[in-house]
Amino acid sequence: MRLALAFCVLALPAMADIDAAVDDHILPRLADLSQATTALATAAETGCDALQDPFREAAEAWASAAHLMFGPGEDGGRASAIQFWPDARNATGRGLRLLAQQGAEAWTPEALARASVAARGLGALERAIFDGAAPCPLTQALTADLAATAAAIEAGRRDGFAATLRTASAEGNTRFLAPEEAEAALFTTLMTGLEFTATQRLGRPMGTFAEPRPLRAEMRRSGRSLANVTAALTALRDLAATLAEAPQTDAAFARAISLAEGLDDPVFAGVETTGGRLRVEALQTAVNETGRTANAEIGAALGVQAGFNRLDGD
Repeated sequence: MRLALAFCVLALPAMADIDAAVDDHILPRLADLSQATTALATAAETGCDALQDPFREAAEAWASAAHLMFGPGEDGGRASAIQFWPDARNATGRGLRLLAQQGAEAWTPEALARASVAARGLGALERAIFDGAAPCPLTQALTADLAATAAAIEAGRRDGFAATLRTASAEGNTRFLAPEEAEAALFTTLMTGLEFTATQRLGRPMGTFAEPRPLRAEMRRSGRSLANVTAALTALRDLAATLAEAPQTDAAFARAISLAEGLDDPVFAGVETTGGRLRVEALQTAVNETGRTANAEIGAALGVQAGFNRLDGD
């Protein structure tokens, strides 16, 4: 997620449970991502005819962990190498075609690590698996590259960055000079995840009333556009629960998730009709309201608040 929010520190903050956030939310979800991408790579080793379900499982794990890419996920563009999206210029399609043209010498682990992130990860694999846009050996190489990237993120978090979060203000911790900075980082990822879901996962396919853009929906080829929204909201609700006692935020999440679960529009094709668009707009409004509620309730509890110029949806 290439988004950022502005924050200011308020007075008399409460303390988030950093250990709970790390142990109950961050590490399990990154482990799930590593395991799901490894399962996809293992399935690909025997051929490329039965990869759709393993892909969808890996995509589910990614949607549940995408907000956790600060730290090790930022190193070397790893998060983008897992899912390069939004892709306004079809860089993934061009990059995948180039890799296919270059041949097997470009498909080694070393070569793929140097390739454009747009030609790697779930975006490229979705085209390869669901559109047949790549030869099987390239698809196999991309699954192995994806699994290696997810494993590197998990290892970096487990073996180093988790301790960095836990030991804010300790001697030698130059990333977080005070516990409040670690809390603010977690609050940032919560708020940015909500913003990304509202403005990108929902906003991009909605387009405008005069010009809806359903083909811009995330992972439409695999039918996961709405499923990614639901997975992301469920994961963000889980993160919010580790940060503060926030019944109003939890209720707002429950409403947004209920709307997502009741929306029978897997790839947001309905945005081309008035009724379908209004239903997606209602979901977007609920996600934005969740962000406003979390900012007021959790932000106040932690002594941190986000600027809402990009969350309002106005």
